[in-house]
Amino acid sequence: MRVIVSRRQSQRGVALIMALVLLIMVALLAAVGFGTASVESRGAAGWGDRQRAFFLAESAAKEAESVVAALTTSADLATAVRAKGTGFYVRADGGVPAYNPWPTSSSVKASKLVTGTTDAYYMVVFEGFAPALGSQLVGNNGAVNLSMSGRPRFTIYASAGGLRGETNVVLSMSREY
Repeated sequence: MRVIVSRRQSQRGVALIMALVLLIMVALLAAVGFGTASVESRGAAGWGDRQRAFFLAESAAKEAESVVAALTTSADLATAVRAKGTGFYVRADGGVPAYNPWPTSSSVKASKLVTGTTDAYYMVVFEGFAPALGSQLVGNNGAVNLSMSGRPRFTIYASAGGLRGETNVVLSMSREY
């Protein structure tokens, strides 16, 4: 006995296999799209956290600037800076901590601006008085000019962390007041 199979019956299995292949391809495309969206989402969150830390550090630097502006009215600026205590240094005294990495040990202190989920700190360093135009801040013998000639020069360091532990921004600026 001979069985005759029509052409239509032989093609039914092919349609099922093609549908499965297309379904797998669509699922793979969806998985790749989801993975890409997840990576971009993490990147945007990291950028946002860094921006937040940057603005917080900038706020700490502005706070330090206002403190320095008030200090510059003092008759004996070096003594006034020393009297401020934690986070205020006179370059000529030595002992100015390195800001990179930011000081975290209990022996090195910085002024704390904000407490909460993230912290912002600032350090103020009195560099001396800027000399007349064409002169150097540090003399030929290496001594810093602490006399009242010229404009006072300060360096301000500000640091802030983000919501994530690995995010940290350190800003620095030097200027004469």
